[in-house]
Amino acid sequence: MIVKKDWPKLLALIIFFMLLGGYYDRLSVQTRTFILPALIFVAAAFVLGKLRQLQYEIRTSRVTAYEMVTQQLSFADVDGNERIAISASAESTLMSFYDTSHAELLTLELKDGEPQFRMTGEKGIALLTISEDGRPSFTIRGEGDDVIWSAP
Repeated sequence: MIVKKDWPKLLALIIFFMLLGGYYDRLSVQTRTFILPALIFVAAAFVLGKLRQLQYEIRTSRVTAYEMVTQQLSFADVDGNERIAISASAESTLMSFYDTSHAELLTLELKDGEPQFRMTGEKGIALLTISEDGRPSFTIRGEGDDVIWSAP
C-alpha cells in the first residue's frame, strides 16, 4: 500500500492563515464578520476531510505477513458485525460463523482430540462428531435440546 502525504497543501494552508492573521486587524468590521466564520468553516471542512481519508485508509488497509500468531482472530463485515471467529486455547480450538444479529449458525470445534461440527437453526441443532476411536455420530436435536434423530 502506498501512503501519500499531502504536506505541501497543509503547509500552504497554514501559511495562508498566518498571513491572513497579520492583516486581520486592518480589515473593516463587515469583512471581519465574514472572514472569521469562513475560516472556521474551511478549517472544519479540512479536518473532516482528513478524518474521512483516515477512516478510508483504516478500512482498506491490507496486511501481508509471513507468519501471524494469535489466540483469537475475528472477521467483521463492512458494518462492523463479527461474522467469523477463530480461537485457540489449551483445551479446544473453535471456529464459529455468525449471522448479522451475532447468532452462532455454524461451529467447528476440536475439543480433547474429538472434532465436532454443529449447525444451529432457530428450532434445533444438527451435530456431527467423531469419537477418539474414529467412529462418527450424527444427532439432530429439537428446540428443547431433546434428541429427534441419532445415528450411531
